Amino acid sequence: MATKKTVVNPEFLYIPGEKIVVMEQVRSGINTETDSFKSLMQSIKDKGILEPLIVTAQEDGTYLLICGERRLLAARQLGLESVPIRIIEAGRELGETIALQLTENLQREDLNPIDQAKGILAYIQAKHPDKNYDVDGVMSELVNCNRSPEYVPEEVSFTLKETSEISAKSYPTLFRTISLLKLSPEIQAEIHTGNLPVSHGYLFAANLDCPDLMQIFTDILKTPVTYTTLESRLTAYKKPKPDPNDTKPVSVKKQVKSLVSIKTTFDKGLGTYIYEDVEKYLHELLVFCDHVQQELPKIPYGKKRRPQV
Repeated sequence: MATKKTVVNPEFLYIPGEKIVVMEQVRSGINTETDSFKSLMQSIKDKGILEPLIVTAQEDGTYLLICGERRLLAARQLGLESVPIRIIEAGRELGETIALQLTENLQREDLNPIDQAKGILAYIQAKHPDKNYDVDGVMSELVNCNRSPEYVPEEVSFTLKETSEISAKSYPTLFRTISLLKLSPEIQAEIHTGNLPVSHGYLFAANLDCPDLMQIFTDILKTPVTYTTLESRLTAYKKPKPDPNDTKPVSVKKQVKSLVSIKTTFDKGLGTYIYEDVEKYLHELLVFCDHVQQELPKIPYGKKRRPQV
């Protein structure tokens, strides 16, 4: 297949695929074994690349890829000699480049939550390199912007609003998304592959202080649990355990009522029991009676029950 020549519009032309340099993308990797990628390859094979790749020209004659890595990879696997490109002006800021990538990739269903989080963080960092934002810094600004926007610098507030619009996520959702980057690499990897639901990832990120977090993570990979069950396990350490010394004994009156209730239940089901089980039950009762008999001398007399001399 012969390489097509440049068309009339100098910003839209066909060039050899090897002249395109791929920079780090919002998407951390492309799985070429998915049905969606195979469908893309078939579409390109049948109809060609309908949507041009977006690039910027470099001084050495190559082109830096901004958007369209999946199309470029599919074209290379199909052995196409050239691909259609649209050139945007050189010298575009890194933040704008990432914004273009983010806009394109967030519209794709197969972009996983971890890549979303990395892309959103990278965009905000690129827009404000002087602030040296880390994950915690961005999360803090999102909280402030949602609760008290007047305390957030105007330029930062504008960026967060822009990020919200690009990603179609509210500030609280952006906060939860970026919080995934605080998780260990092992947990992030399972979210990335889809083995761990992102909703579970949010729970782990919200309970990083849980002392058993990694053990719980290992357990639920083997035996998946519901959101509610996971939440209960991750937050159990926050609930104060009752002090045995503070536990008030159950009154004898209540215990007698309980015994009467047991007797009633036993009588109703008497016809369904077998001799050996009833014999065992009787043995346990006799053991209990013997225990009470032994402890009785240790119990002080009450004022109203002291025997008459």
